[in-house]
Amino acid sequence: MKYKVLKLQFKTGLHIGNGLLSGSESVIYADTLFSALCHEALNFPNGIRHLYEKCKTNRLKFSDALPFIGNAYYVPKPLLSISSEDEGNSVKKKAFKKLKYIPINLLQTYLNGNLDAEAESKKFQDFGSYEMRTSAKVNRDDDAEPFHVGCYHFNKGNGLYICVGYEEEEDFDYFSELMECVSYAGIGGKRTSGYGKFNLKVVPVPKELERRLSGNVYADYISISLSMPQENELKRICGSSNYLLIKRSGFISSPYYENEFRKKQTFYGFASGSIFNVQFEGDIYDVSCGGKHPVYQYAIPFFMGVSSNG
Repeated sequence: MKYKVLKLQFKTGLHIGNGLLSGSESVIYADTLFSALCHEALNFPNGIRHLYEKCKTNRLKFSDALPFIGNAYYVPKPLLSISSEDEGNSVKKKAFKKLKYIPINLLQTYLNGNLDAEAESKKFQDFGSYEMRTSAKVNRDDDAEPFHVGCYHFNKGNGLYICVGYEEEEDFDYFSELMECVSYAGIGGKRTSGYGKFNLKVVPVPKELERRLSGNVYADYISISLSMPQENELKRICGSSNYLLIKRSGFISSPYYENEFRKKQTFYGFASGSIFNVQFEGDIYDVSCGGKHPVYQYAIPFFMGVSSNG
């Protein structure tokens, strides 16, 4: 499999729901990306099925949209116990605990317990800013009803990146074309209000990331995308893994599914950064609730090695 990186440089605020309209995440899970791609795939030959088949047959896969700051690319902090030289220092201990993302070029330094966690935390203070906007819902016969919308603004030079794995150039071109459409339409919530629009740039994969994506010489792996094993894979995965489960739910955004908004089935997946000592395939699950078409939940892992054998 070959790899490329797509950088998302946001032109507008981003609203990614965290359970509250007034809140917003600053990263985008792979399943949210897949939903956005599905919406755009409807306008392409063979529709969503073409995208589904490419991902299902492992011709195409992608990570969560993760942070970059300038030229530094960040990956989720591995759910591993790390021994630090300054374990007795409570300030440094708290800084280590608060870290959510590690620069890929300093991942081994982190795994060795030598990362300057305070310095890395300070970098994220300038990553971007959260804003809450007040809007009004106007009904014909009622007074205007105010509501609050949370959004995240990335500072200049910062944004999110997606690592894309593909078999053939035509597979990457297809993905890139879909993402170009998403960049104009926007991603996340409140797109009709102008949120979630970005410029797209293709760049080479950082060498350290590419090295960790290639080969099977690692004792432990993290997935840098939300994932969930198939039922027949669960037994060999769960006993030797260190993972965090996250809940994924929400309404089905399709005018063809039902005459009224319906909620999809609640789904639990392994958060990116979860640790596994064996790889698994994952799947694209159907979380529909009896409507007119399937509702796909992307949960295919994107593995990166963290601990070398021997």
